Amino acid sequence: MALLHFTARRITQMVMTIVIIVPLTFMLFRAVPGDPGAAVIGPDLDPSVAATLRERYGLDQPLAVQFTRYLGGLLQGDLGLSFQYKQPVGDILLGKLVNTAVLVVPAITLALVLGTALGAIAARRRGLLDALLRNGAFVAKASPVFWTATLGLLLFSYRLEWVPSIGMSTPGQGAANAGMALFASPDFWWHLILPLAVMTLYLVPEPLLTMRTAMTDVMHEDFISLGRAQGMSTARSTYLHAARNAMLPVVSLMPALTGVIIGGQVIIETIFSWPGMGRTIVDAVNTFDYPMMQGVFLLTALMAVAVNAVIDVLYAYLDPRVRLA
Repeated sequence: MALLHFTARRITQMVMTIVIIVPLTFMLFRAVPGDPGAAVIGPDLDPSVAATLRERYGLDQPLAVQFTRYLGGLLQGDLGLSFQYKQPVGDILLGKLVNTAVLVVPAITLALVLGTALGAIAARRRGLLDALLRNGAFVAKASPVFWTATLGLLLFSYRLEWVPSIGMSTPGQGAANAGMALFASPDFWWHLILPLAVMTLYLVPEPLLTMRTAMTDVMHEDFISLGRAQGMSTARSTYLHAARNAMLPVVSLMPALTGVIIGGQVIIETIFSWPGMGRTIVDAVNTFDYPMMQGVFLLTALMAVAVNAVIDVLYAYLDPRVRLA
C-alpha cells in the first residue's frame, strides 16, 4: 500500500513538471535571437507571398494566440508543422524516435548489465583485475565521446574496413528493407555495431565504478559477516545479498545519467550520420526550424521526466524506507 501511495505521489509530481515544461518550451525558442519567419519565408519573396506564408504558419499572430493554438494542437497530438520538411513534426519525430531507440536502449541495457557485473567482480577480486577494470573505466570516462567515436571510425571503418562508417543501411539496401523490416536485416545490424559499441563504452564507466564502490562498502556490513558466520558461502553472500543492496546506488544513478545519455546521443548520431533525434535537433538548429526544435526538446523532456519517475518507483520498490519519506 505504501508503494502505491508513493507511486501516485510521484505521478502527480510528474504531471506538475510537464505542466511547467510545456509553456517553458514554447517561450524558450521564441526568445532565441533572430526572426523565425526569415528561415521559412526568405528575404527575396514577394511581400504578398511572404504574408501568406506567415499566416499559414501562424507567425503573424501575437504570442498569446500562438501559444493557445500550440497548446490546443498539443492536446490533440499535433506538434506543429516543420519549416524544413513541410510536414507535421510529430510524424517526422516518430520515425526518428524509433531510430534513436534501437541505438540508445540496447546501449543503456548493455552498459548497466556489463557495468554492474564488472563492478561486482572488481569489488570481489581485489588486485590486478580490479586495477585493470577500475583504470579502464577511468580512461573511458575521461575520453570525450566525439574523440572515441572518431577514433572508432578511423580504425574500424576506414583503416580495417570491418564495419560501415555511417548511416543505418548501405545505399540501395534501405529501399529493399523499408519500414520495420530494416531492423531485421543483417545490413542494419552491421551498421549498428560501431555506434552501439561507442555508446556502450561511453555509458559503462558510471555503473561500473558505482557498483564497485557500493559492493566494497556492503561487503563490510554486519549482515554479510553474520551470514558468513552462519555458514553461508562467500559467493552466495556476495551475489545474492550484497549485490541487491549495492544495486541501490546504481539505480539512483540513472536520473543523473539522463543528461549524459542525451548529450552523447546527439554527438554519436551526428558523427555516424545516424538518422535519429540527436541528429534531427542539430539539423533543426542549423536551419532555425523552431517547430522541430521545440518538438524534439519537448519530447526529450517528457521522456526524461517519465524515466526519472519510473526510476524513483523502482528505487522505492528496492528500498522500502524511501516509500515512507
